[in-house]
Amino acid sequence: MDFIKKYKVILIILIPIVILVFIRALGTNHFQTDAIKHAEESFSRSNILTPDKASQLEGEKLLILLGKDVIKHNFSATVKSIPPDSILKKENIRLLLKHDGPVLLSSEDVAVAARVWMILSQMGSENLYILSEDPEPEVLKYEFRPDTMARPEL
Repeated sequence: MDFIKKYKVILIILIPIVILVFIRALGTNHFQTDAIKHAEESFSRSNILTPDKASQLEGEKLLILLGKDVIKHNFSATVKSIPPDSILKKENIRLLLKHDGPVLLSSEDVAVAARVWMILSQMGSENLYILSEDPEPEVLKYEFRPDTMARPEL
């Protein structure tokens, strides 16, 4: 009893901190910390598939439409339309984690699909791909021409 009276202030501060640490450690919304693995897939572009390559994937495909359906695909897939801002709802996460085959993300803007892919990958979703008609969407498509007016000749 003497111990509690002596260290009452320290215990009042320490006990809530320990409780909060346990809540945080045992929570369900954790991202995996293996960012290097996901960055490698992104840099090698192994996460981006064209519709032709997607049709060669094994298993039942789940196509997630993040907006309008703009990519014409020639393979059979279960199609689910989910707005990008609600991809982290419990029912959507449960749908993705329960699905055994490949999950394909499709969007008008490849950057939106790439952001959703990164979030879902960090949360532990595997067999996840971005569906794009252009296999290299970030390659410069125009010839670089320097601005001749930027440095006038002396």
